[in-house]
This record gives sequence, structure tokens and C-alpha cells, in this order.
Amino acid sequence: MTANGPRVIDWTGAVRGPAALDLACCHIALHELPPTLVHDPERPIAVNAALHAEYARLTGVSLAALAADIESYLPIARMLYLLGGAAPDQRERMIANVLAALA
Repeated sequence: MTANGPRVIDWTGAVRGPAALDLACCHIALHELPPTLVHDPERPIAVNAALHAEYARLTGVSLAALAADIESYLPIARMLYLLGGAAPDQRERMIANVLAALA
């Protein structure tokens, strides 16, 4: 948080590759994992929405186009989390989501 409001910052979970892949990894970390990991699961979901809105604003891309681009990388991001040792309660759901995306 800055004096001018929230700012998007680099974080340790950033990945090298297309921006949409990094945003897909952020989506997993902020939207799909928190419900079982944090006290207030709505807060990281709101942070994820703010991240997408700010990225879209800064790049001049519509939120719809950004969402479609991120969606195409979600199976890869989910596999990265699975390979990194996703929690057992997350594992089955992530595998099902990856398989659904490939169908």
C-alpha cells in the first residue's frame, strides 16, 4: 500500500514467460488456493481481481481479453503447482481442472 493507494509489485512467485502465464500463476495462488489456507478467503480473491484490473489498465488490454489469455495458461499454472507439491486437499481438484481443460 502506498500513499496513492495499492500498487502491484513483483513477488517471489513470479515466473519467467508470457505475462499471462505469470498472471495465471497469481490466479492459482490468490484465487484457487486461499479458500483452505486463509481466514478470509474473499480478500485474496479481491487482490487477484485488483491485480487483473491494474494490469489491464496499464497495458490497455480489456479485462475480457486478459481473462481469455490467462484462461489459456491456467492448465500450465495448475501443473506447476501440482509438480511443486500441491496440498492433498487441492490435488484432486487441480487434476480434474487440468483434465477438463484438455478435453
